Amino acid sequence: MSRGLAGLPRSFWFLVLGMWINRLGAFVLPFLSLYLQEREGLSENDASIVLGAWGAGSVLSAVVGGQLADRWGRKPTMIFSLTAGALALSGLASVHGTPALATLAFALGAVAELYRPAVSAAIADLVPSADRGRAYGYMIWSFNVAFAISPIVAGEVSERAGFMWLFVGDAATMLLAAFLILRAVPETRPTRDATTGAAEPAAERGVALRDPRLRWMLVAAFFLGLVILQTMATLGPILRADGLSLKRYGLVMALNGALIAVAQPWLVPRFEKLGRARVLPWTAFLFAAGFAGHALADGLGSHAAWIVLWTAGEIALFPLCNSFVADLAPPHLRGRYLGAYWLAWTCANLVGPPLGLQLLKSGEAAWSLLPLAGAVAAPLALWRATRTRVGA
Repeated sequence: MSRGLAGLPRSFWFLVLGMWINRLGAFVLPFLSLYLQEREGLSENDASIVLGAWGAGSVLSAVVGGQLADRWGRKPTMIFSLTAGALALSGLASVHGTPALATLAFALGAVAELYRPAVSAAIADLVPSADRGRAYGYMIWSFNVAFAISPIVAGEVSERAGFMWLFVGDAATMLLAAFLILRAVPETRPTRDATTGAAEPAAERGVALRDPRLRWMLVAAFFLGLVILQTMATLGPILRADGLSLKRYGLVMALNGALIAVAQPWLVPRFEKLGRARVLPWTAFLFAAGFAGHALADGLGSHAAWIVLWTAGEIALFPLCNSFVADLAPPHLRGRYLGAYWLAWTCANLVGPPLGLQLLKSGEAAWSLLPLAGAVAAPLALWRATRTRVGA
């Protein structure tokens, strides 16, 4: 396989570019709660129903996505997900009322998130184990370079031209990413015979969930997901209640992406040398506890300070979690392992946004209990995952 930048395959960098384009145009989800309440006039209860429907769809995508990545292939799964996601976005922008919005939100979650296990599996296929932490770090770094730009653009566009143009831009970049993957990224799915010999399919059913290390990672992913999902569900309303305009909200959210874009390529290799068992629990605590600090903030500066704090934990946390799960999996079952891992995140998608909105109705102190729960549960689960031996 031909090598490219930083000693990683050129196909990997085309995959990164495609995902960067998709993330650059990810305008809708960070503003969806605000769109539903301010543009569509939904109550917090109705908005939580729509966001919960999106979460339910993303749970389905995780169940199906890993299976498709292993059976159908990484590349077809990614192309289908991005193309169908663009169509679902167009539908969501065209309907009104809670039932119709919830239906299209479910469809969006079900198809637009299918690509995630396939992308993670393709990276593990393309990149040797020793370089995977760095590769996942570059992928997440590219997401955050895009995220340093997209909220600023989205905030400006929503104030000047209206929310509808966010849907147009998001759908267009999904289609562009699908086209790039079609033309420049090969299929990478290993065959069973090439990796483990003639393993019987019946023996493989449920093998991922029999791995105790993966089970602890699923617990950690669920609680971390509950926290990170507040960026789309409750952080916007919290900042708006503190007097921030849509434009300033976009600027504050872009700070997270900008910090990771600057620091992650330098820090992740250094954290990886310290060992995942030492790094993951502490970064998870810093991330979740820092997020709870937004309940104490009351303006642009204090919210920005808390974003800096939880971003410091996020920088190494997610790429090292991804590489750890990928290394647990037999090569021909990576889609299933990573699909199970993504399923835990999507279960958080189902619970986190509506739970966050309901807690926020009782005040920011009550809301802070959600990230504080993550600050306890996720580090403990990661501690067990990185110290459990197979068969324990």
